[in-house]
Amino acid sequence: MKQIAIIGAGFSSAVLCNYLNEKDIIIFEKARGPGGRSSTRKVDGVGVFDHGLQYISPKSSEFLEFVKELKSVKRWDGDFVEIDGKITVLESTEKFIGKTGNNDFVKSLIQIENCHFKTRIEKLEFLQDHWKLHDEHGKEHLAKQVILTLPQEQTNELVKDLDIGFQITENKMKPCFTVMLGLKESPIFRHSGYVLNNSIVSWCANETSKNRTLNNKDLTLLTLQTTEEYGFNNFEKYKENKDQILNEIVGEFLDIFKIDDSEVVHKQVHGWLYAYSDPVNSEVFINKEKGIGITGDWFTGGRAENSWKNAKLLAEKLSH
Repeated sequence: MKQIAIIGAGFSSAVLCNYLNEKDIIIFEKARGPGGRSSTRKVDGVGVFDHGLQYISPKSSEFLEFVKELKSVKRWDGDFVEIDGKITVLESTEKFIGKTGNNDFVKSLIQIENCHFKTRIEKLEFLQDHWKLHDEHGKEHLAKQVILTLPQEQTNELVKDLDIGFQITENKMKPCFTVMLGLKESPIFRHSGYVLNNSIVSWCANETSKNRTLNNKDLTLLTLQTTEEYGFNNFEKYKENKDQILNEIVGEFLDIFKIDDSEVVHKQVHGWLYAYSDPVNSEVFINKEKGIGITGDWFTGGRAENSWKNAKLLAEKLSH
């Protein structure tokens, strides 16, 4: 029996592993690797795309020090601009990215040997003084304490039948789409990041500006993210109309920058069902009597700094 079982292997889990006094930990993650929304996609012959978390820009001095001390992290320099009929250079802020990809934020803190990947926990059962976790493969796992670091709706689904005092609130998380785009080398993209207005594309990251060794030097690599509204309006038809959505996003983006479709050498779309949420105005949940805690950025806002603050607080509460 493990002392602590953590469900989810994203940034919150990594922060917990850093701050928890207990090291006898097992982590369950439905994906094939760590990262959660701090995700990196490596495409052979093309390069690296941060198709989840774009960067970390600390607001507090304490979080800044935490990020600076992480292994495999570097600054992302360059101009960041807003396009709204004209180009406006945005106020400079310190931005950090992973040296090989933004899943480095998680990989630098989490113990991979403690993780069970491709393992979705489907049911939690409290047995007097410990927990039994049932996974999708029919296996059972035992732990003294359990911590959930999942998106809000997935959390609600797992705890809805548990008598732990957690108040389930209706707070639909909002989807968006991310497109990973490779173009023949283009001199157009001189800036590191673009905020776009009046478009279904709200953000463009110039992946080439991150100077990663796996990036194809003969290509310009871009990560596009859609507006929350476009994600909400199109997510239900995503699986059936994936190519249509991909082509619509890419087509509009190419029109904005007056780029011919023949310049495209790679394009791929990823749908994030749980991209954004409204904060629930509670920092964390803990039931010490039964040994269960819940955390995530969605408690107080969707930034990595919220995730760090909430997970750190929960670790402190569990350790005392």
